[in-house]
Amino acid sequence: MMYSVPGLTYALQNSIVFTAIAMLGPPTFQVFSNFKIVTTAILYRLILPNRGLTIIQWLAVVLLFISMVISKLGVFTASDAKSEGGAWADQSELILGGGLLIVNSTLSAFSGVFNEWLIKKIDPEAPLQFKNMQLYFFGVVLNLLGNILQSSPGAGDAESDGFFSGFTPLVWIIIFNNAALGISVAYIMKHANNVVKCFTGAVAVYIATYLSSKFFNETIDVAFMCGVVVLTVALYLYMGDHNKVLKNHSAASPRTHTQHTSENVDLEMKVRGEGNKTVE
Repeated sequence: MMYSVPGLTYALQNSIVFTAIAMLGPPTFQVFSNFKIVTTAILYRLILPNRGLTIIQWLAVVLLFISMVISKLGVFTASDAKSEGGAWADQSELILGGGLLIVNSTLSAFSGVFNEWLIKKIDPEAPLQFKNMQLYFFGVVLNLLGNILQSSPGAGDAESDGFFSGFTPLVWIIIFNNAALGISVAYIMKHANNVVKCFTGAVAVYIATYLSSKFFNETIDVAFMCGVVVLTVALYLYMGDHNKVLKNHSAASPRTHTQHTSENVDLEMKVRGEGNKTVE
């Protein structure tokens, strides 16, 4: 039943995304949805405290967030930015949409980190795919329930062509692609962590943009190139061997302090013993 928790949060998150996009517009949503990078690092520290980040890795997380924001600033200067229907939302929609975006980022981070905790801490010897089946079972049930409620009389216009209406071959390709993505993410959580997943997602964005420029003649602007530079620095700071040195130093510091304390106590007892002999 514990897998129902990330299953529910994933379902809520997927529903909130569309509402936030409708209020903020795709450009604004694309830029500020990267706040989930920060919330992921914070919840990762709280839920899995023994796997904390070094101060340099925290700096790398901040740079990763800045990199993603910089890389997507170009969407505001695009010629069709104002035709996105909500890209420049009014104040009330901006506040409500921003609130939904914060909630969505928190849910995304919590579901990912909690799922990582289940994979690593709860029955760690169980097959990974068995754990995936439990997670997706609850995800399917919860989303199916939402679909039934949405299609019920009085809940709006229901589709009359059946459950699989609109499932074109392209839609099925996207479904199978996302399923493969989910499986790969599970392996990242098992062998790495959610913060690494954020970095891989960022790298994927830059690779996809580069491929789009090659095959679909998309323009790569200066903001994108600046984002690549910042991402490269963030990757080095997060993955570099200097973090092992910092973690080893942090782990050794308590032992060194205890050792020094013990030596001081022994020295004090020795001095007292010699003092007593002198008095005698």
